[in-house]
Amino acid sequence: MKGVISLRIEPSLLEEIDKVVKEEGKSRTVFIKEAVRYYLQNARRKDSSEGFVPFMEYKKVNEELKSALDRIKELEKEVLSLKQENESLRQKKRRWLF
Repeated sequence: MKGVISLRIEPSLLEEIDKVVKEEGKSRTVFIKEAVRYYLQNARRKDSSEGFVPFMEYKKVNEELKSALDRIKELEKEVLSLKQENESLRQKKRRWLF
């Protein structure tokens, strides 16, 4: 049995939906059906398994960790550069003392 649902979606949310459907080549209807299925599956999982992390949260955390690791690498390069510069200045200072 098919049912028809009419709903109102705020413009900002609709813009986000439209971006995703355009990127994925889907219709709004297909997207909303998949979103409802996903929600229902996760609602059942929450009831049956403690500690479930939705994929989008995992993906976000993973991206944040990757970004943090990239920043750490940049900082390590800066520290190395500063150490080298410091050593160079120490050597120049020694030359002037003698």
